[in-house]
Amino acid sequence: MLHLPQSETGVRASPRSDEEFAKAFRSLEGDLCDCAMMAKIAAGMISEADRGQFPDELIFAVMHASNMIEDLKKSYYESYGSSGNIGVAA
Repeated sequence: MLHLPQSETGVRASPRSDEEFAKAFRSLEGDLCDCAMMAKIAAGMISEADRGQFPDELIFAVMHASNMIEDLKKSYYESYGSSGNIGVAA
């Protein structure tokens, strides 16, 4: 059976207060948006460049990762908005 660590460092992070948690949550926005944009660019590039030379699994992985990251970004903004911060653009 595969056992995954709790985090990359093996240490479970636990913010001490709601304020610290909110700050940590907000700080993810830039990195999350950058990641979503890079995944979208990669998906577009591999889609345009593929002439059958790439394995189907690679195409699937890149496209699926792009979709998953976009869904994560959407979920982030939905969670952000539900915390009472109205007017946050997705």
